[in-house]
Formats: sequence, C-alpha cells, structure tokens
Amino acid sequence: MSLLDRERIKLITLQQRIKSSLDRFELEFDAVMNGGSPLVQDICDHLLKGKSKRFRPTLLLLSAQHRDQVDPRAITAAACVELVHTATLIHDDFIDAALTRRGLPTINQAWGGAAALIMGDLLYSKALDVLCRSQQYFAVDLMARTTLLMSQAEMLQLELKYNLSITEDQYMQVIYQKTASLIETACRIGAHYNPAADGNLEAYAKFGRKLGLVFQITDDIFDYLGDERRLGKPTGQDWEEGRITLPLIAALKKAPPERRKQIVVEVTPGNGEQRSASWPEVKSFVTEFGGVEDAFAVAHRCGEEAKQALAPVASGTQKDMLAVAVEYVINRLH
Repeated sequence: MSLLDRERIKLITLQQRIKSSLDRFELEFDAVMNGGSPLVQDICDHLLKGKSKRFRPTLLLLSAQHRDQVDPRAITAAACVELVHTATLIHDDFIDAALTRRGLPTINQAWGGAAALIMGDLLYSKALDVLCRSQQYFAVDLMARTTLLMSQAEMLQLELKYNLSITEDQYMQVIYQKTASLIETACRIGAHYNPAADGNLEAYAKFGRKLGLVFQITDDIFDYLGDERRLGKPTGQDWEEGRITLPLIAALKKAPPERRKQIVVEVTPGNGEQRSASWPEVKSFVTEFGGVEDAFAVAHRCGEEAKQALAPVASGTQKDMLAVAVEYVINRLH
C-alpha cells in the first residue's frame, strides 16, 4: 500500500468520527442538488456521480462538533460550501477546456461551455439562497465575501498568466483567494455553531486559511512530480495553461541571474503545444534549483502554523482530528 493510500485511509478514518453528521450532510447535499429544469437536473445527477472527498464539509463539521453533536444549521452550511466548491470546479474546467473531472466528462465537454458557465452561476446563487432561507446570515455574509475573493483571484490569475516575473507574494494572494478562502470560511462557519469555539472564531479561521494554503501549494507541487500521485491531472498541466506556481517561482528566485535569464528567454509563452515542448526544460530547471523542496518547506511551515493556531483553543479529540487533516494534506507528497 502506498503512503498516499494510507493518507486517504486517514481521511476516511477521520470522517468516520463524524459519520452521522456526514450522512446528514449527504442527504442535505442531495436535496439541494435536486430540482429545476430537466437540463439542470441532468447536470446535477451527473455531478453527483463524481463524488468529491468532502474535504471542506468535513472540516466544517469537525469545527462545529461539540460533545459528539453538530448543530443542524452547520449541516446545511456544509452543503452550501460544497455547492460553491462544485461551482468553482465547473468554472475551472470551462476556463481550462478540461475534458474530464473525477473520471467523468466535464460539464463543458458534455453539455457545452454555455451550460457550464450558467450551471456554475446557478450553484453559487443556490448556495446563498439556501443560507438566506435558513436565516444563516452570518454564513451568508462570509460566503458572499468568499465568492467575491474567489472571482477576483480568477481575474488576477488571468492577469498573471504566463508571467515569469510573478512574485511569491502575488502567488500567495492568488491561492489564498482562490482556494484557501473557502476552507477558511468553512472552518469559521463550523466554529460559529460550536458553543465551545464561538469565542475563538479567528483561531479556527487561521487554521482553515493556513490549511488551505497547504492544500493548494501541495497540489501545485504535484505538477512537478510526474507520477500517479498527481491524482489524475497530467504532469505539466499548470505550465501548459500558463499558471506559474511556487516551485518555479522559488527556482527562479534562487537561480543565478544568467541562468534565470537563460530560462526566461528559452521557454515560450505560446500555445499549449509549444509550452508542452518546453516543459522538460522547465521541470529540469526547477529540479536543478530546488524549487519543489522550497515549495514544500513553505507548505510545511503553513501546516505547522495551522496546528499552532488551534493549540490554545481546541482540545481533545477535535484538536487531534483537525491535526490529522493537516497531516493528510502535507503527506500527499511523500
């Protein structure tokens, strides 16, 4: 059994500790994914076949759990967080012209780009509508802010496309807004419904924010590993699509000026086929100057900061389970 398989088992074991809450979440999520026109229902049924790991709902429910109980409002909020996450994936697949997601055709591949754009918007809107109808105005405020941050990140990522001058700070801003902000919001909402944590929302939010950074950095590192641990995403895809991620940023920062200038001149910002041809050189450059190792060091530091954020406020089983969530994300790379 590979280490990645063992880490997946850890996540499953973690989820077993909140199985009753996750079961209720699944019922709620299925319910909010039902209804609408025949086309909407067909697409929702398709999306439900490609089940995610439920990582964000898991974190929300773990943060909400108090004495083995979870407030029913947290269950609804978890379903809405998963709706927003699903919407972002639909839009990402459309932007990237992706053909498959979780072994199934993407919405843009099966129903066309217009359906993908509208369906993503519909799920965003439905999440906010469900929260409003359940009078979860605290969660509505957070989710509205988060969806704005995520949309702004997509625009910033477009502005920075192909840009080899991107700084680490710019990269961290993009991944915070695009990925970490939703995980931060999930943990903050969960803590809001935990009587023992409601006075420590900032600590839970920081935990989610730092864990979200780890999640995206490790995902970006997979692009340079070139093995089956890429979880179905081809190696070099970020490069081909113009996304400059932390391993390359770190290598460019460390390389001597002449070597840095050489790689900038030699690699091309052209189309996918041209960029694909230059990928081996880019990957070799990142290996030569330790870009993956430096990126992992940043991820590891963020992971430790996530655990430290909860040290003063969480205790017992909840603290242990949330720490396991950090280890699950970091150890995907080993």
